[in-house]
Amino acid sequence: MKTFINYTLTPVLCAIMVILAVVVVVKDQKIDDLKHQLVLAEQTAEARKNMVEEARLLQKAMSAPPVRKVTVTAYNPTTDQCDSDPLIAASMRKVRTGTIAVSRDLFDQGWVFGRKVRIEGIGIFEINDLMNKRFTQRIDIFMWDENQARQFGKKSIKAALLEI
Repeated sequence: MKTFINYTLTPVLCAIMVILAVVVVVKDQKIDDLKHQLVLAEQTAEARKNMVEEARLLQKAMSAPPVRKVTVTAYNPTTDQCDSDPLIAASMRKVRTGTIAVSRDLFDQGWVFGRKVRIEGIGIFEINDLMNKRFTQRIDIFMWDENQARQFGKKSIKAALLEI
């Protein structure tokens, strides 16, 4: 009986253990492959979701009328009207005469940095900055002189997004 166990049963059990170990290694590799495929599928889904959102925003911007009545005010490069660096706009460019800040709802509708806007009776300006999110349908004209900005006040005027 001892001979049977030593020469027959022991090698068979060892072979079974080796086969089971190989099966476990193969299954682990398969699990790793599936995890990798899942990560890739999640990244692809996120990228597609972002593309759909960008397409939705672009479609919204394309359907928005280029002329609208907005509230127009003026601002200066001071920390109480801007952020901690009032000489740098949200576009990461320096503030300068001839530029404006737009409310975020207009920005989301295609009124983006670099685009030109004609404000009725005032002139043509370049979008260079964003306003605080509490404002809607609003444009802020950049002015160096605080008194000039105060005199400008608050006006309801037509503004047109230009295709130039």
